[in-house]
Amino acid sequence: MTTEVPEAPLLADFDMAVSGRMRYLVRGMPPTLAPMVHSLIDRPGKRLRSALVHACGEFGRPVPGRIERAGAIVEFLHLASLMHDDVVDKADVRRGAPAAHLVFGTERVVLAGLSCFSLAGMEAADLGDGAAKAVSRAAAGLAYGQVLDLERAFDAAMGIDDYLELIERKTADLFRLCCLLGAAEGRCARPVMTSLIRLGHQLGLAFQVLDDCLDLRDKAADKAEDKPFGTDLVRGLWGAPVLLALADDENGELRSALLSPTLTVADVPHIRALVEQRDGLRLARELAGELLTDATATLHDLPAGSPRDQLAKIVVTLGGV
Repeated sequence: MTTEVPEAPLLADFDMAVSGRMRYLVRGMPPTLAPMVHSLIDRPGKRLRSALVHACGEFGRPVPGRIERAGAIVEFLHLASLMHDDVVDKADVRRGAPAAHLVFGTERVVLAGLSCFSLAGMEAADLGDGAAKAVSRAAAGLAYGQVLDLERAFDAAMGIDDYLELIERKTADLFRLCCLLGAAEGRCARPVMTSLIRLGHQLGLAFQVLDDCLDLRDKAADKAEDKPFGTDLVRGLWGAPVLLALADDENGELRSALLSPTLTVADVPHIRALVEQRDGLRLARELAGELLTDATATLHDLPAGSPRDQLAKIVVTLGGV
């Protein structure tokens, strides 16, 4: 999902430092793998996750050099998940360019993704036992979420509670890690850290619900670069709008359309109409809104000031997707 992170001079400096650290570490990769990772670092997206690290760290007194390494950790984990997702999804586009596996080959991309996981782990080990444990848990959650996503493909019986469990692993665990690492490296007070970790979890859930809504967007208004129209839907990876609509699919028309053996992207507008008729998109946006309301309440538990304002802007930005 394309999300504009509010810019600030300190955040721009932090982003440059994170990119520099990532490029430095990638130099240690085999020359057959480094170019594809560099290609993604050079097209960084919005760096939402490292922006969370930065904002959370500013609630305390981060040690220069360490907080940037925490930012590199979450971005390496994100890159690894993107590369592996694109292979599994057979995606054509990533960040406005051909997906890496189409340019470099599937085998090399899988190895590059594993290398990014390794770099994140090594950075975490250097930061200390606490960071290493947190990163290991988040990486395990990411992997489990990806497996669970595929195992539940075309599962018309999956309820919204099962879905929330899935996206907690698939997406929210990494957002939670961003806030945890930022708070830890900022040496924040325990109550502040607890609130920031809770905020990361809430933002991660909301982000994924909104991302699922994008997979059903109007193709004519499609401006997203990272998410080709209807791909998740065709692969049976149904998000909140579809699952909420299925709960009100009394005549079974939506279920039949979703499970059709001839389903293609060309059928997505029809399915989108069926989902809208059953209020799936509206209910999903309401769910995301509730999660963002919870996030706003958590913000109020944090000390007032520039870091809280930066986090509030991220919440508002997500709400406008």
